[in-house]
Amino acid sequence: MNAEQLTLIKTVLTHWDIPPVQSIEVLGGKEAVVKVATAGETFVLKDIWNAPDLNRLAFTHDLLEHVTRAGLQVPLPYLTRSAQFVVPVDTRFFLLTKFIEAGEYPRDPALMPELFFNTGQAIAKLHQALASYPDKELSQKTWREDPAGRVPGWMSTLGEGFPAPQAAVIERALCERGAAMEAAMRGLPEQLIHRDCHPGNVLVQGTRVVGFIDCDHICIGPRFFDLSYYVLHHLKWVTEDKAATSHWLTSLPSLLSGYNSQQALLPEEVVALPYGMMAYHLMLAHWSLASSNLDSVALEVKALDWIDRNFDIIVQAIAR
Repeated sequence: MNAEQLTLIKTVLTHWDIPPVQSIEVLGGKEAVVKVATAGETFVLKDIWNAPDLNRLAFTHDLLEHVTRAGLQVPLPYLTRSAQFVVPVDTRFFLLTKFIEAGEYPRDPALMPELFFNTGQAIAKLHQALASYPDKELSQKTWREDPAGRVPGWMSTLGEGFPAPQAAVIERALCERGAAMEAAMRGLPEQLIHRDCHPGNVLVQGTRVVGFIDCDHICIGPRFFDLSYYVLHHLKWVTEDKAATSHWLTSLPSLLSGYNSQQALLPEEVVALPYGMMAYHLMLAHWSLASSNLDSVALEVKALDWIDRNFDIIVQAIAR
């Protein structure tokens, strides 16, 4: 971070009533996100660039306050001295939130079942808090995620626009499982979900979950989607590693056990889990294709292919 950027950040921070700043540190190599240590609390200052939807920010703030009261750690935005959620600087907008102290994910495969159990439990607690949010006008404040509704569009185009190897995988997977995927994901109970529940947004200390971040995608959707999204991100990087995929498979029941220790998933939701994994990879592959990121396309479709080829094994693992 150069002197000009540092001066800008210090100037932006004067809009909030916070203790004297002691240090400023770039997080994750992204200059748009910095950790701000003060004489009191520690904060995260995020450059969100585009003009924000102020109504959406107000809704998210109120919702995260509710989640915080339920005992969960989430990045609650702080209001400026003038009671604003963001500080505009030219065409950029800055948001200040609580910093949640966390560590790295454990690398020992033997700890994965415990990690998955604790994560399933934490996601269930988050779902309970989100479901208890007292607002009867949610459909006017956030969107609805409908994974089943996307399947007909995928079926009508199959692998259209994808490079030949990826197109062949998508066509085979959808021809074999497209109808079952749509049926399994349709008609399930819906509520507020995190919607971006990958491991980078689930903070841990050891195997214990300590908080959730990047909660700006919270929307209405089926509960299984958060669980599917979490586990597929543990899988997609290791599909060529037989030992790693074996640990992943044997840990799946722990994720469900952790969730069910707080509230029970319906049998239909459990059936939908592997289809949800496939649906997410398809969505991520389409998004990557739209941005011409062919390496990401290849990664997502490779993981989709692994799930498709090992579908029955995944179902058996989930049923344990």
